[in-house]
Amino acid sequence: MKDDRKKFQRETNLQSYKLGKNKKILNESIKFIKTLDYYDYSYLWTWFGLPIIQNPAEILVNQEIIFKTKPDVIVETGIARGGSLVFYASILSLLKKKFKIIGIDINLRRHNRDNIKKSRYSKSIKIINGSSTDNKTFFKIKKLISKNSKVLVILDSDHSKKHVYDECRLYSSLVTKNSYLIVADTMLGFMKKNQTPKKRSSIWYKGNEPMSAAKNFLKENKNFKIDKSLNGKLIFSSSYNGYLKRIR
Repeated sequence: MKDDRKKFQRETNLQSYKLGKNKKILNESIKFIKTLDYYDYSYLWTWFGLPIIQNPAEILVNQEIIFKTKPDVIVETGIARGGSLVFYASILSLLKKKFKIIGIDINLRRHNRDNIKKSRYSKSIKIINGSSTDNKTFFKIKKLISKNSKVLVILDSDHSKKHVYDECRLYSSLVTKNSYLIVADTMLGFMKKNQTPKKRSSIWYKGNEPMSAAKNFLKENKNFKIDKSLNGKLIFSSSYNGYLKRIR
């Protein structure tokens, strides 16, 4: 039988790219996401018993990226309940003996910190308390990363445009070539005001959200681009077009 692995990969990449360009499906996805938000859909999932607060599509794509890029360090701004840090650690533990997960949060609750410490991966997870855009916080993170480390960054804290833009400018410098700067909740930039999720401690409308920040960042920084093939299959997620690949 003919080896069709490369052909299969080309076809799936093409289908993902075409899906991401389908505006009709994008609009249908937004409507469905709005409906599901009534049930706190993104809050329903756990990883190793901890709430991960990501949609299934994002969980799977992040696993694909981790497997493909095999980072030595993953940095995430915004820890929430800790499930995502444990998720990254569990995947990397299958690929590497040594790795580091760095989580930053301005106000991590004690019980969430305790849950992370109880995890079997706690020795590989470092928690930094502070604002992700504070220079002192950023320098602490830089000191934890060795010179030749491969680094992946996920931005998932305050979703206001200015905050995300400042994060992009700071943390993009950590991302290594062919790795990713992942900007969470970019779907907010494709939603009308009446479609924006309201069951949040803060509400971010179009124009003051992560996608607007990412667009401004990409105009300035030509080292990154939206990975259109990868983002296509994220058309039903909260982070559509938020996966920025470092190309040089």
